[in-house]
Amino acid sequence: MSAPRIPNLNTLRKGARGGARGGFGRASQDRDAIIRSTDTDAASSRISAVEAGYLDDPFAKHLTGETWQKRLPLMNRGTYVRTTGLDRIVDTFLSSTNGPRQIISLGAGSDTRYFRLKREKKHTNFKYHELDFEENNKTKINRLRSPQCLDIIKTRCHVDLDAAETHESELQTDEYSIHSIDLRKLPEKLDWLDKNTPTLLISECCLIYLSPDEADSVLSYFSSMLASVPTAIAIYEPFRPHDPFGKTMITNLTTRGIVLQTIQKYADPSLQQQRLIDCGYTAKAGDTEFIWSNWIAEPEKERIDQLEWMDEVEEFVLLAKHYCIAWGWRNYQDDKTWQALPSPA
Repeated sequence: MSAPRIPNLNTLRKGARGGARGGFGRASQDRDAIIRSTDTDAASSRISAVEAGYLDDPFAKHLTGETWQKRLPLMNRGTYVRTTGLDRIVDTFLSSTNGPRQIISLGAGSDTRYFRLKREKKHTNFKYHELDFEENNKTKINRLRSPQCLDIIKTRCHVDLDAAETHESELQTDEYSIHSIDLRKLPEKLDWLDKNTPTLLISECCLIYLSPDEADSVLSYFSSMLASVPTAIAIYEPFRPHDPFGKTMITNLTTRGIVLQTIQKYADPSLQQQRLIDCGYTAKAGDTEFIWSNWIAEPEKERIDQLEWMDEVEEFVLLAKHYCIAWGWRNYQDDKTWQALPSPA
């Protein structure tokens, strides 16, 4: 596919709420505002995939603004693969240990994963922490506290957010918390973090908006905090910036003032894998075309194929080859559950 036909990917991203590149003065504030605003795109992509039948998520519409734009079929499929791939890693983590667990989602924004997990009732005994900018948290909490959202969460998840301890930009229950934090300015300690509990750290298009040093510091920070317990990491973000598609993707984002700051340092699967190995993890990485081909069951692929006519199959493959899921784990006495996840040779 020639470069001019490459679709504009501005609407596919999951935003980097939780800390963009630092700086000084108005320019830094403007950059942060641009990055925070990408959560609107993420929420719109999610609700588009839900409305088209790709995802079963009754919570998405309650955490999305009133207006959203229908996405192209290949973008809906991309959202499906991203969500399903990360869901499988979450399921692997929750299946790999017994007892209490905790999940930390960086730059969570309008994400609905906690509520979907509660509705499915497959896993129990875990805490879910969402970290994000104060402004994004205010928006999410306001939407969570709407009567319609409170009702569906209580009905489908048996979670009563009316009883939650809530401030403008923070929320806390026994199992679910929203924390306001700038990942560029992590404190010496996090009072809510249990250093003795197996933990999964998720970065869904978050770390890529930090500088390479800042992104590496976030991984090192949590890895050192959790040095003695079973810990896993999942990272989803764009990569392969050097071919025509990747260059156009970067150009499209640059027109909006969005810079993928780590994409050059972690430009391919081996580099994504190595960043986790350097933090002490057994690590794997693959593009989302691999995830689609190897993690999605054939009957499910057939279901997806029937949802929308997609004449851009080659374009979807190209798109999927430019997004990566990297995952790693450490301190497991028995890691067969992790080893069972298909990974590229």
